[in-house]
Amino acid sequence: MILRTVALGLGALATQLTWATYNAYLPLLYGRFTQSNTLIGLIMVLDNVFAVLLVPYVAARSDQVTTRWGRRIPFLAAGMPITALCLLLVPRTASVASLLATTLLMNVGLALAAGPMMALMPDITPDARRGRANGIINALAGCGALIAFFVLAPLSRRQATVPFDGTGLVVVAALIVIALVIRERRDALTAGGDPSCAAPAERVQVAAAAGRGRVLAAVHEASRIRPLALLGLQGFCAVAAVNGVQNMFTRFGVHQLGLDAAGATTLLGFFVLTFIAGAVPAGAAGDRYGRVGVMRTGLAGTFAAFLLAQAVRTPGPFVLVLLLGGLAWALYLNNAYPVLLQLIPSARVGLYSGLWSAVSAVGGLVAPPIYGWTVDALGFGAFFLPGVGFMGIALACGLALRVDGATPPGAARLAYGSQAHRQDH
Repeated sequence: MILRTVALGLGALATQLTWATYNAYLPLLYGRFTQSNTLIGLIMVLDNVFAVLLVPYVAARSDQVTTRWGRRIPFLAAGMPITALCLLLVPRTASVASLLATTLLMNVGLALAAGPMMALMPDITPDARRGRANGIINALAGCGALIAFFVLAPLSRRQATVPFDGTGLVVVAALIVIALVIRERRDALTAGGDPSCAAPAERVQVAAAAGRGRVLAAVHEASRIRPLALLGLQGFCAVAAVNGVQNMFTRFGVHQLGLDAAGATTLLGFFVLTFIAGAVPAGAAGDRYGRVGVMRTGLAGTFAAFLLAQAVRTPGPFVLVLLLGGLAWALYLNNAYPVLLQLIPSARVGLYSGLWSAVSAVGGLVAPPIYGWTVDALGFGAFFLPGVGFMGIALACGLALRVDGATPPGAARLAYGSQAHRQDH
């Protein structure tokens, strides 16, 4: 099982490496054709919105297909080569129109693979080990960002296309490893997501979802189920808090802490390193001691890190704040998705995995303008105030979330108003 999890982790590494390369260099490439920062920012947002809208639909479709290669692998086999090809083409485009078309196609490739890849983990992983598996995958994903910043970025000084070429090769290599290691029809723990294989409580929800058959209908249903609504709002706010900081931390480090751009980037690296180091232990702790409790601890620790960050004004203490924040974020992030899996029918893992990915992505899109407005209005001394607000809401949602800890993982008892319904996986 560990080998299969590592194979999926390599897919996550390739995905994270792609996004890190994309976000780091695309604004510069668009800058070859236009000097309008507003236009560049709008194009970058449109690319991401395009992907956000497509990921849930593709992930939901992967619940419904049946092929000789399984449900998820065909989407990876379609999306990852498209992504790799576009990575090779992006730095070699000759006009803004061709660059935009290539990046949009790359987002299609990423969207084809992202949701099904996420859903493949619970398909092939026993419930009691999903926290650890998610930790391994997230740790390897974090390594993708480190490769982008510390390996490919220095090589770009010699040849500007190296980050894109290298990332494309990693994407292809990850697909090959996944295809060789994972035999989905052999390794899947359920009979291809057949609703008849679901537990009785699940079949009721599966029938309703199948009858409506739309992502928006599923969003509407989830919004009326208190635990899912709380988890979704919590995920949105938590990602908004952290991603908003990550997107603008370099400017904060320069203007508030007196660092240069390299020093600010290195400082943020402490957060990434402790997250990677804590990912697998955090997932294992959730599997053993209860995911909701560990997740709440992570939310509380991240909230405390934001409060401390708002008070600190010198680089030295900031290292300690970021170390705390990275570890706390690992406790939260590596248990949040397994908690979601406890709350949903197994036959709709793709659909809800896609929605979870979309909620997180929307949080990442909404946050930067809010952070920017706060700095414009109040200065960099107030930089962490939006994060304090977002994390406060996320923590409140985590404390209000009720998943009966007396039941084993994957057999969560959900409170719908005053009534409890039990789901067994």
